[in-house]
Amino acid sequence: MKLVVLFALFFLVTFCHSSNAETFTQPTNASLVFGQIFGDIHDTECREYHKIKDSSLWCAFIKTTPNCQMDEGFVNYLKGAFCSFVPRLLPLISVLYGLWLIFLFIGLGTTAEGFFCPSLEYIAHNLKLSQNIAGLTIVAFGNGSPDIFSAIAAFTNSNPTAAGVAVGALLGAATFVTTVVAGLVATTQTFTLAQRPFMRDMTFFIAAAFWAFYLLYTNEINIYSSVGFLGLYVFYVTIVIVGRYIHQRQREKLKKLLGDVAKIPEDSGEGINGSPSTSMDENTPLLVGTPRNNNMKEDGGEWIDSKLRSGHHDEKHLHANEISVDSCCIEDDDHQSTLLIFLHGINPIPRDDWNEAKHVFKILLLCQAPWNFVCKITIPIILLNQHNNGWNRPLNSLSLLISPIFCVFATKGGSIYIVGKFPLWSFMLVIGVVMSTICWLFTDNRMKPRFHWISAYIGFIVAVVWTYTIANEIVNLLQTFGAILNVSNVIMGLTFLAWGNSIGDVVADVALARQGFPRMSLSACFGGPLFNLLIGIGLPCTITIIKTGKPVQVAFTHLEAVLCAGLLTSLCLTFIVLPLRKFRMTPAYGCMLVVVYILFLTVAILAGLNVI
Repeated sequence: MKLVVLFALFFLVTFCHSSNAETFTQPTNASLVFGQIFGDIHDTECREYHKIKDSSLWCAFIKTTPNCQMDEGFVNYLKGAFCSFVPRLLPLISVLYGLWLIFLFIGLGTTAEGFFCPSLEYIAHNLKLSQNIAGLTIVAFGNGSPDIFSAIAAFTNSNPTAAGVAVGALLGAATFVTTVVAGLVATTQTFTLAQRPFMRDMTFFIAAAFWAFYLLYTNEINIYSSVGFLGLYVFYVTIVIVGRYIHQRQREKLKKLLGDVAKIPEDSGEGINGSPSTSMDENTPLLVGTPRNNNMKEDGGEWIDSKLRSGHHDEKHLHANEISVDSCCIEDDDHQSTLLIFLHGINPIPRDDWNEAKHVFKILLLCQAPWNFVCKITIPIILLNQHNNGWNRPLNSLSLLISPIFCVFATKGGSIYIVGKFPLWSFMLVIGVVMSTICWLFTDNRMKPRFHWISAYIGFIVAVVWTYTIANEIVNLLQTFGAILNVSNVIMGLTFLAWGNSIGDVVADVALARQGFPRMSLSACFGGPLFNLLIGIGLPCTITIIKTGKPVQVAFTHLEAVLCAGLLTSLCLTFIVLPLRKFRMTPAYGCMLVVVYILFLTVAILAGLNVI
């Protein structure tokens, strides 16, 4: 709801103007002009409005062209730019859109690092997941939500060209994440990969990429292939879980034989920065300069301890929710009123951060403040490294009340009715009231309740909804800029759409790596795109085939060939080079991955422009 209010305030002037009203009085003439210029309007790209000399017809073109419609998100930025202002103000509108885009980027980063990551950490801790399994499942799901929903919308679209654009976007995003994002993770610190999980992940990913290339080459995706994609990911996750179980059993046997777990060799082989670390397993955080083995508990599930971020508390940019809750919990709770505890928790700008920040960073803190505020009142949060896990009774009660109804409206479910009679929002409101009442009546300010762990799961779901909502607006804005800048849909899918859908991967994976979990982050760099590729093709194609009874037709051009070749090249390069480097990830190798993506992007753009 808060995001909708922000949109309404930002575009209040847009919806109050009607300067292009004359355009709507001549639909017949406009249709004749469009027919003469473009022929079939359904095959016309939105950027082709540049061919229309009469700028008064631009609005009618935007409204009648299917490729200009924006079903996802809350604002149709194209209509706002072309139908609410005179054409000469388009540069000014572009600047305003650019500022709004920056604000959305800040919001996405704040949501992912300050609210998504803490929920993820606690869930992995609660389920006793290894870094690799958490990266392949929980992180992959959170990061892949925009890609999956975008792919479903594209494949089920009546436009026959949409399926090819969706596949191109999935392949482009996969290449981006496995090169740029993985490279950025590698630049955070030097670490050694777990050999067995790495070889397993890369084998499945290369097989999936070759399969996708074959389907594109044959120009058809049938029911067996679509269900096969889903089955391959289920088989992949099963192999991960079974392999983890077998590996743990072998470790237990060796432990009994040797009598000392520190003598058991690990897949990783070496510790951080190349130092021997035979006692380090997949669950151990890798923090530079921070000896972890003495602080870790014996239980393998306790891979996040109370000092997880101790090496990061000197940074100028800390999670606002950590500081606010911690400042509340440091003092004696018996001497604090409920109102004071709530105000400490809801504070969107930590006082210490504000006092230490320079002028530029104070502007960033001011931009983050609205996002911190709306996220705190909608996302229940658990902080493992804080006293009482960051328990704040009044703030948790408020967030449990608002979060269900927020999810309904953020996903545009306000018009859905249950059994044709009861609106979904009223049902979710009742759920919110019940959860909030239980939290308020059966807890106190001093000690967290036994059911506090539920907040991590609710917070994770709401954080994913926030990420998906903001990402949709970013993608819509990028599409708008593509039309204004006269960039084709194919190039948009390869670049802007892929980048927009991968923002969550960049922020979440790099944030996790900086917090001491580079292995989990790198697993997500491969598990996330693999999830997106298999589920993003398998699920929507299965739905479409069942709905229509026909296979999905996809186009295979030289640009799709470049996309497949680029993804396979990057995967095979990593699959060959890293074993030769003894599975060591270094900042230098991370920079090389970024260079590989730049070369791939250059070739792909030249192919898309028919230069090569």
